[in-house]
Amino acid sequence: MPAVDVVNAIVDLGSGLVIEIEREYGISHGDFGRIFPRIEPKTRQTAERRFQLLHADGRSLQIDLAIEQARSIASLKIPFTQITFRFVGWSAAQRTEFFKNFDQSFQKGGG
Repeated sequence: MPAVDVVNAIVDLGSGLVIEIEREYGISHGDFGRIFPRIEPKTRQTAERRFQLLHADGRSLQIDLAIEQARSIASLKIPFTQITFRFVGWSAAQRTEFFKNFDQSFQKGGG
């Protein structure tokens, strides 16, 4: 099932369009910290739950992880995290391509 985007803000700060999108993912903070740097090696962790990616063309992306939570199904606990993506200067096509790669990288196996 595709993620449902919640667009919180669209503003122009003079340096480019800023679009903030929230999504919920069935991943832990450990999963994120282990996998995301492999798909975006230039990512820097700037705080405990904040990551930043700067591109040479001036685009930037800030990612904030909410507090990790878990859903319980009987005795099974499944982690999930609300993630906020703050894109500055990205076109719609660039954001679409980013999420295609991001979602594919975090996809879990199943039958």
